[in-house]
Amino acid sequence: MKPTTYKYLIFLFCVTAIVAFTTTWQIKEAQAAGAKPTLDPSDPKSSLYLDSRGKLAGTGSSSKPVSEAFKAGQGWHPQALQSEGLPKDRYGLVDWAKLVNDGSIEPLHSLDEDEDELPPLDVDVVIHSKGDYVKDVKYPHQIHTYWLSCENCHPAIFEMGAGANPISMVEIAEGKWCGRCHGKVAFPLADCNRCHTIPKKAKR
Repeated sequence: MKPTTYKYLIFLFCVTAIVAFTTTWQIKEAQAAGAKPTLDPSDPKSSLYLDSRGKLAGTGSSSKPVSEAFKAGQGWHPQALQSEGLPKDRYGLVDWAKLVNDGSIEPLHSLDEDEDELPPLDVDVVIHSKGDYVKDVKYPHQIHTYWLSCENCHPAIFEMGAGANPISMVEIAEGKWCGRCHGKVAFPLADCNRCHTIPKKAKR
């Protein structure tokens, strides 16, 4: 091997060792701090704000996001996008759904001109939250099927049928259900009111 190859391998080894040490230290620090498996949104150590690796993914305040997804999302937006005046969400990330709904962008369905394009499925599904004081979720198929085909989610992630999926926020935060995309390539989980939009009916 060339000397430059050895230098590169040594560099990679050092970086890997540093990352492994830092990750171990962060996990031990989180354990020492006593992270609790609760869903109290005012508690920054709530499991709702921990990512699938147990690292802190939020602060309990939507104005102070610290998740890896947020940092990665910022990295996905070059300066050219930042300065174009594109609509942003509360985290400063480009609001792609708004751009689609406004008709500002119209991406190609496929690079294959002969491939048939199916229109988005304009059907909303209500997902009832388990808490009496947490708004229910209105899941819009329209924007999801604009970007994705049905096979992306059904049946591998979601079984077809009302009530067929035992969804929980804890598992979403662990990267299951909606967490397969949200908090990774879609807007972060801490933006609660973007999904929980339907008020609960009054109880006697």
